[in-house]
Amino acid sequence: MISLHVGGVGLSAAVTGYGIAAPADPRRASVSPAVLPPALRRRASALSVLACEALAQAAADGGVELATVPLLLGSAYGEIVTAVEMMRSFAEDVGLPSPTRFHNSVHNTPVSYASIAFGNRGFSTALAAGPETVPMALIEAAALLDERGGDALVVFADEPVPVPFAPEQSWIAAAAALHLSATPAAATRARVSMLRRGGGDAAVPEQLRCHPCAGAFALVDAVANRRSGALPLGPSGEGWIIDVEAVGV
Repeated sequence: MISLHVGGVGLSAAVTGYGIAAPADPRRASVSPAVLPPALRRRASALSVLACEALAQAAADGGVELATVPLLLGSAYGEIVTAVEMMRSFAEDVGLPSPTRFHNSVHNTPVSYASIAFGNRGFSTALAAGPETVPMALIEAAALLDERGGDALVVFADEPVPVPFAPEQSWIAAAAALHLSATPAAATRARVSMLRRGGGDAAVPEQLRCHPCAGAFALVDAVANRRSGALPLGPSGEGWIIDVEAVGV
């Protein structure tokens, strides 16, 4: 993977989360109602709102225009809550599911809402790779930037999986975003490189420990707090590690 330059970060969590300034404190949650226009916000899923909030933070932090930057979503389960609700409605409701629930059930819904809200008609994509979603999304971003240059925004988002598919250990709904560029710029805060196989759990609070995108929260935390070194993206065992080098410290 080519080196990526991180210019901005964003983080958003429902009910509880942990803030960038004080990442160990789970009480600092912020989901701004101004990120999505009222008409879109009424229709958007909770996961889409979180993803758009994190994207907006990362773009503002990196000093880039949301309308022009390619958007990438990494999500292990996507809109799993809406999808399960829709499937349940087949048995419980009369007739077809609502059009809003139907179009909110697809995996790329968060970046679709972001594209509409931000007026972005450029490139966007979404991918899922289970517990390896974070490293695979970083590889996707690296490939895009190696080919096209410029900037990209990548957001990682997942919500708790509902019954009957819920795992034994759950997590909170949360999203993290990174503004990445192919070359360093004035806003660059860190350089990430040497993504490779390696063990170690991502260093995150308990409520994010089992989150499929835990590595993204650990990466955002490291960049925001200007820490350098090898960073496990989790999970332990056959996980991934990435090198983080703080810039301008």
